[in-house]
Amino acid sequence: MPKITHIIRADIELSQQPVQELCDVIAAVLPAYRGMEKEILIKLREAIDDILNKIEGGEMRNGNDPAPGRNK
Repeated sequence: MPKITHIIRADIELSQQPVQELCDVIAAVLPAYRGMEKEILIKLREAIDDILNKIEGGEMRNGNDPAPGRNK
């Protein structure tokens, strides 16, 4: 019996506008989850807010590296 998988492979052009590139990826993924778009976008917003809070709190520098001497 064949195994059917739905895979989206995205080539993100890093020299382009990152926000638009990421929005395009999200727009490509959402149709696979019809009826769940709102919940997905809310969870995505929460994840982005968590990262922003870490950045603003000085917990992230140089990507995902915690600041020296700080606990996660």
